[in-house]
Amino acid sequence: MSGPRTYFAIDLKSYYASAECAARGLDPLTTNLVVADASRTEKTICLAVSPSLKALGIPGRARLFEVVQKVKEANDARLRAAIRSRAAMKKEGKWSLAAPSYDAKALAADPSLEISYLVAPPRMAYYEKVSRQIYGIYLKYVAPEDMVVYSIDEVFIDATPYLTYYNMGPHDLAKTMIREVLYTTGITATAGIGSNLYLAKLAMDITAKHAAPDQDGVRIAELNEEAFRYLLWDHKPLTDFWQVGPGTVRRLEKHGIHTMGELARASLCDEDMLYREFGVDAEILIDHAWGIEPCGMKEINAYQPETNSLCEGQVLSCPYTCEKTRLIVQEMTDSLVYQLMDKGLVTDGLTLDIGYDRENCDSGGYRGPVQIDRYGRTLPKPSHGSVRLESATNLGSQLQAAATALFDRIVNPKLTVRRLTLTANRVVKDPGIFQTDFFTDAAKLEKEKSLQEAMLGLKKRFGKNAVLKGSNYLEGATMRDRNGRIGGHKAE
Repeated sequence: MSGPRTYFAIDLKSYYASAECAARGLDPLTTNLVVADASRTEKTICLAVSPSLKALGIPGRARLFEVVQKVKEANDARLRAAIRSRAAMKKEGKWSLAAPSYDAKALAADPSLEISYLVAPPRMAYYEKVSRQIYGIYLKYVAPEDMVVYSIDEVFIDATPYLTYYNMGPHDLAKTMIREVLYTTGITATAGIGSNLYLAKLAMDITAKHAAPDQDGVRIAELNEEAFRYLLWDHKPLTDFWQVGPGTVRRLEKHGIHTMGELARASLCDEDMLYREFGVDAEILIDHAWGIEPCGMKEINAYQPETNSLCEGQVLSCPYTCEKTRLIVQEMTDSLVYQLMDKGLVTDGLTLDIGYDRENCDSGGYRGPVQIDRYGRTLPKPSHGSVRLESATNLGSQLQAAATALFDRIVNPKLTVRRLTLTANRVVKDPGIFQTDFFTDAAKLEKEKSLQEAMLGLKKRFGKNAVLKGSNYLEGATMRDRNGRIGGHKAE
């Protein structure tokens, strides 16, 4: 990269919740709404929580029962305050709040109202449609080669050439783009402006949270290397920083490093220690501790991974026995087969990860190795295994045999299962020929491949559930339901 550059990181605020509010003609900033599949149990994870509910202390990825609990606590506090101020009502000898409201403005103006909220079922196809619309708005201002889509609600933009073109400063250009998104879709956003991609991301994730919003709720913050060191070298926790996870933090804390400033100083005093601890990843950590990121749009667009993979994962709705889990593994293998066929790919290996349910430890009968999850719960240690195939393939018969054998080899049959991830490793383009020997019926393999192609064509034309196996109708099977979902969530 030659010369100073200016990057934007733009994140749509509580995107799924904002999209649902906008679709209902409601203000996303003042409407209490969660996006969650209430048809499941209250343990289901909320895809999004609106800003006004977050103000009650509800995290963005809360479980539905946590929302219920926090709102109840808030209403209990409102009732006590209403009784003291004589704003509460008395019905049948019991004090109570008045009518419920999901409007934060109305709740702030009238202390007698009860806090309520809307629960919107996920609509992933709709969110993707709106996201494409917003992407089209960005393209009115910048060229596609100067923008990278980071997720469904977040983009990076190299704004450098456009500041001169539009004769605008970085703040004004970012604000103009965000306002058009707001006026077109009803969804607002937060933006970070940085002298590199890393600082733009931090400005959006950390600094903008402390910036004053404008009349549209838009927050924009800027960082350069000097401002980063002044504002964020002492910031805690370290997990707020891009690509710094809990495992990395624990390894840094072993060496007395708790902030980015301490990490930067350690890179001057004991750089070898960091390389011993983190290997080549130490270079990224050190650069980021100093606010340096050499990677730009050119490098991102030119990147070609050494290997590729396809993955199927799901969290089961309840604990599954070993036999029922085997059925799910077979369904996931079928799904991978059709993904490989659709993309014209083959794989030479599979990896399976099995996560067990907490009930195995809660019952007191399990005495094996355990781990603590992010919620502090004790779980049996997951099972993990891989299998290498004799030759790359996308045939269901070969992949089903390999996946089932792998499952039977690594699973603990006495434990109930809650999570599964099946990965097709080292996927490459299908060469269109079979590697066979004298004992292989090549004609049979060709027939199986032709049948898979025909079934894929039917699924693409009439829907994924147009052609199913009898096993997909067995108790505990999930494929029929998952075929109507995107990313594990309801499509419509």
